[in-house]
Amino acid sequence: MSLIGDNQKTSELQVLGGAIASFFSSREHSEYADDLAKICERLTVRTTEGSSHLIPEEYNDFCSDPLQFSAVGKPEDGLPLVLTEKGNLYFRKFYEYEYTVAQAVLARVEKPLQKTNSEILGFFDRYVRQFLDPSQALAVGVALQRQFCVLTGGPGTGKTHTIAYILACMLEKDAGLRVALCAPTGKAAYRMHRSLVFAIEQSSLPQSTQTALLNNSRTQTIHRMLGPIHGSVDFKHNDDNLIPYDLVLVDEASMVDLSLMARLCEALSVDTKLILVGDANQLSPVQGGAVFSGLINVLPPNEFSSGQLTELRRFSDSVKISQQPELLTGSSVSLSKKHRRESSAEQDPIGDLCSAIAEGRGEDALEILGRGEPSLQFIESAKDGSIDTLIRSGFAGLHTSRDSVDALATLDVFKILCAHNQGQHGVEYWNDRAKSLLGNSMETPVPLVIGMNDYSVGLFNGDDGVMINNHAYFSGLDGPRMISRSRLPKNSLGYACSIHRSQGSEYDQVLIILPSKESFLLTRELLYVAVSRAKSKVVLVGDEEALIAAIDQVQPTRSGLLELI
Repeated sequence: MSLIGDNQKTSELQVLGGAIASFFSSREHSEYADDLAKICERLTVRTTEGSSHLIPEEYNDFCSDPLQFSAVGKPEDGLPLVLTEKGNLYFRKFYEYEYTVAQAVLARVEKPLQKTNSEILGFFDRYVRQFLDPSQALAVGVALQRQFCVLTGGPGTGKTHTIAYILACMLEKDAGLRVALCAPTGKAAYRMHRSLVFAIEQSSLPQSTQTALLNNSRTQTIHRMLGPIHGSVDFKHNDDNLIPYDLVLVDEASMVDLSLMARLCEALSVDTKLILVGDANQLSPVQGGAVFSGLINVLPPNEFSSGQLTELRRFSDSVKISQQPELLTGSSVSLSKKHRRESSAEQDPIGDLCSAIAEGRGEDALEILGRGEPSLQFIESAKDGSIDTLIRSGFAGLHTSRDSVDALATLDVFKILCAHNQGQHGVEYWNDRAKSLLGNSMETPVPLVIGMNDYSVGLFNGDDGVMINNHAYFSGLDGPRMISRSRLPKNSLGYACSIHRSQGSEYDQVLIILPSKESFLLTRELLYVAVSRAKSKVVLVGDEEALIAAIDQVQPTRSGLLELI
């Protein structure tokens, strides 16, 4: 049963790939039709796995020169498939998306470096420097200096904390700066807002700066910012109707697929500063196109051109000269020092486990789990009675909540995370198991998750809420929102969710259900995301072989941004 989810995904890819292959091969000369069909099917699978194209090694077993097919041409030929000078093979739409993103990056990295005046440096020295580690301070300097900036870091490295101080310095420089803060999902946007407000309120910034930051702390989804058009895949904002902002900052950028990133880039003025923030070790977007990790590969982090060094050393000593071409240098900063975990900076078992997973050190991961740390637990059998106890205690606060505000506040306390949707290791099974353990009545708050976008009620795929009697409640920037049961779009129980869906969320504790070692859905990236959702405790359920298999299985992704820049 553990392979149901795998079989379902494989079947869906085969159907999609087969349909696309059939479309193109039916229009191809009979001599080449079968080979073109196989190439199209492989390209379809690779794009759904996060890559934008095939490299020659992936199609050479079918043909040595794709230009022999009538459907394949050079970028300027306008044919359905595009072959670049380096031999990368794209579906045209994916090529156009990646080209749009590449040109948006290029337009910004080519702009002259911006000088920081003495007033801003004085503000930084007085109110900011002492609250940042060297890499965080470096990020502030780069964000002030460049029109394009990528900020990456793992859990607990203080990305939102750094964002707050970047915005503080920018607003000090230009009080009239028009700022847009966005994320790919409503859940991620809400969490970004909440974390940013907390960082602002905990800071020692002047009251006037805090007020300016709070006034610019509202967040939104990328879709909402672009302006969706009902019944259309297009947006109100595009290259003919640009977004009216001076700065656009995208959090959880690793979740943004190639299509959406391209739509965002084409709607930006060339004078709009763009900052992308995320974790390069996370999963590629479900819809394909690993834009963020592709940019990290193109733009080496924490390396700078000689022309940047003098200015950046005013912010941080954590700078080094780059050996890369100057055009691709100095826009990317990586944070590495951990700050967030409830344990001390010297002892961070969850962070250590995340690092072992991200670096592919399976035996070290097992050793960390075997230390007996209170924040880590490894249970080898799903039939272990302690699991039911964990579920009851994890959701106890939710089920005893007195009202919607209290109930919504508990949604970040505990979550069951699964790699699959079906089967004994899947979301449906574990939702049913939790429901049977907890029981419920109409008055008892029950977690739910929205399964589709519905602009008419302002609910989106992945939004978490609680059901009490005949009303559902959802967190919002202005307080809880109430929606009647009858108006809810497609939804399901929310005791458990897929690891993919958990991206952009944080929980005090997570219970992670590992499928069997044969599952190709459980990869290093998926396991990293699951473990990194936890702030205080991780409980893994599965066997050691499944854990090692997951860490050894890397999700292959590839970006063609370097060639197109």
